[in-house]
Amino acid sequence: MQVLIILLIMLTGGYGYGQNNERGEKIKSIIVYEETFDALVSKKLKDLETYYDERGNVIEEINYKDGKITKHFKYEFDADNNKIREEEFDPSGKTIEYSEYKIENGLRVEKTVYDKNKKVKSRKTYEYTTFGKK
Repeated sequence: MQVLIILLIMLTGGYGYGQNNERGEKIKSIIVYEETFDALVSKKLKDLETYYDERGNVIEEINYKDGKITKHFKYEFDADNNKIREEEFDPSGKTIEYSEYKIENGLRVEKTVYDKNKKVKSRKTYEYTTFGKK
């Protein structure tokens, strides 16, 4: 059982991105359970849920502690698999904040973070320097 849990953790740690199962099917979701053993009592609780779109992008992550939600994120991607939106929820499912990303020529050029009332909290801009074409 512990080997299965370790394998599932490895898959959700980035190794699961776009993975296929042994039948060649793309993974739609992974749910990780943690089983603990204290004296004669064992508990099996949900630890992590990860959901993927058909292109292998992580579109939702839900983290648990002692079986209760601690972190919950949803993500949106454009047709080129660039993350364009990230939303964070509280344990009851209400929006805490969300971020929107602007992409130009395949590069992130701006990240704007909004509070739950859609007011801008912060903005980051990205400048790139290249070596040029060879």
